[in-house]
Amino acid sequence: MEPDIEMSNGQYLFTLLGTTFNAVMNARKKEMEPSGVSMTRSQVLWGLKGMGRATTVAEIAQIMGRDYQTTSQLLKRMEREGLIGRHGGGRKRSPVALVITPKGEEALQRSLERNEVVDEIMSCLSSDERDYLIACLHKLREKAVTKGALYSPFPAPMASKLGMGGGPSTD
Repeated sequence: MEPDIEMSNGQYLFTLLGTTFNAVMNARKKEMEPSGVSMTRSQVLWGLKGMGRATTVAEIAQIMGRDYQTTSQLLKRMEREGLIGRHGGGRKRSPVALVITPKGEEALQRSLERNEVVDEIMSCLSSDERDYLIACLHKLREKAVTKGALYSPFPAPMASKLGMGGGPSTD
């Protein structure tokens, strides 16, 4: 006997978005394996590079969509590996500023050398379909931010570079 599971259209779309995201991420992870740089580390390095300035742990946590403590532990490991450096934080309550090191720059470049799989996957959509999907995803993300997050997915400097707005949505 098959289980009787009813999903709303919203639940179905949410499930489809999640499984599609996971499939694309798995393809990208496989593509990145030869670089020796994990997706997580690459994302941190990309975030630091994209911010274009020293960046706080809180901003990296925001970019990663992870909690502060988990992100802080990851950043400590990356610092021990020589991928990032920390500046500041000498005084009580002063934020630590993170920067990408030359070794981190090299790792980021290695992680980006093979970067075809996502474009290949997206190529099954026409230009109009991609534009429409982008518009829909922006709209969904902004609505989700108003329902469950304090901030947009990216800090203001990076959000403006990506054309995403840098603060909480006001719709």
